[in-house]
Amino acid sequence: MSPTHYRLATRIARRLRQEGQALPKAHLAEEILASRGMPQGSWAMQLLEGLLDGRFEQGPEEVGLWEWRNPFPPQGKPVVVLDLETTGLSALENEIIEIAFIRLEGEKRQVFQRFVNPGSPIPPFISRLTGITHRDLEGAPDVYTVLEEALPLLEDSVLIIQNAPFDLGFLRPRFLRLGYKMDNEVIDTVAWARRALPGLSKRGLDHLAWAFDLDTIVSRHRALGDVEATLLVAKEMYYMLTAGKPLALGDV
Repeated sequence: MSPTHYRLATRIARRLRQEGQALPKAHLAEEILASRGMPQGSWAMQLLEGLLDGRFEQGPEEVGLWEWRNPFPPQGKPVVVLDLETTGLSALENEIIEIAFIRLEGEKRQVFQRFVNPGSPIPPFISRLTGITHRDLEGAPDVYTVLEEALPLLEDSVLIIQNAPFDLGFLRPRFLRLGYKMDNEVIDTVAWARRALPGLSKRGLDHLAWAFDLDTIVSRHRALGDVEATLLVAKEMYYMLTAGKPLALGDV
């Protein structure tokens, strides 16, 4: 499917979430598709059925959502959705300036967000991209102090990270200096996107957010805003890839 098709499918899912129950296919075809200038009647029905991916539980006449039956994240280890902001792309030459994550454990949700003093100036283009300035980092702790604070919430968790090799390239050697080997199970949403959205030519978080119609996400390119976006796209892709089977994250 094209990126536009993914957006339309997500709007169908959003409409079902608003309703909280299955809706007739004919109603969704009329409301979601025909209202956007697309063909009506049988053509709209055919287009609708072509949009229904693994997120949707289909009956003969109605369509619902598998998420109503199977929770995300599935039961098992705690899940941590994580993101970093850094002074550049090199884990050897650059430093972390912000760490944020959301830890999900059953019904419990914990948010962690900390600025990090990198001990060196922030490049101007990083400040323009993230909005983080030298003033924000004045008095912030160093990276090892922040990692020691974060460690109890990260241990024994499954990590969900957009483009995981980048973040892990910064985190693993720094945790190792603290005497902790970071060997958590990791889900990379880029890898999921290759399978769930083969119609996308680019799989950066901006592209995934667009494909899933997440135009209302605020504070993008700040760590916590990107965590929120990563969590939402991971949830959509989990159901796309499992299609009603309540699989553990590592089995997807």
